[in-house]
Amino acid sequence: MRLLLILSAAFVLAAVPAAAQTWNEIGDAGDLPASAQLPQGTGTFNQINGTLLSGGDADMYCIHIPNPGVFVATTCGGTTADTQLWLFDPTGLGVTHDDDDPGGCGLQSSITGAFVPGPGDYLLAVSQYNWDPYDAAGNLIWQNTPFNFERAPDGPGAPGPVASWGTSGFATGPYSIIMTGVHFCPSTPVEHATWGSIKGLYR
Repeated sequence: MRLLLILSAAFVLAAVPAAAQTWNEIGDAGDLPASAQLPQGTGTFNQINGTLLSGGDADMYCIHIPNPGVFVATTCGGTTADTQLWLFDPTGLGVTHDDDDPGGCGLQSSITGAFVPGPGDYLLAVSQYNWDPYDAAGNLIWQNTPFNFERAPDGPGAPGPVASWGTSGFATGPYSIIMTGVHFCPSTPVEHATWGSIKGLYR
């Protein structure tokens, strides 16, 4: 009987999902690699909560993607704002972007690991429409359209890292980015000179 109770308790505990780890934006997260916010914690986490400010705002966070095949980040169900999601490598080079969710949830955004080249640290950014990343020469890193497709960088500034943001910012207010397949970054984003060696550790 005691063994049965122990086994039953173990089954119940195994059926209870691990508590979700959430990061709440501190102050205003920066919008460039040098000022990106570094969420504190260990292991997996699946939600970032923050606020988009008026006048144009992008919030950037370091995340670690151990397996691009299961990575998803979305604002669907996490805000009523018209958002955009962006993913960069630690040097600021663009990886993937979505404006309006391809699955049809509306003006919110979703990105996946479809264009993520491999495991490692990345910079996840959220902005309101139409607050977009530019290279150092003032060129768009992503074209403005199409709106409802996840895309690798396709603008004239695609070869360069993000250096500024601009155009216009309409939506403001709180957001939640809900994530799957994400861990806390073990360290701050690395410099360009060492990014190749960091990638090599995960191959």
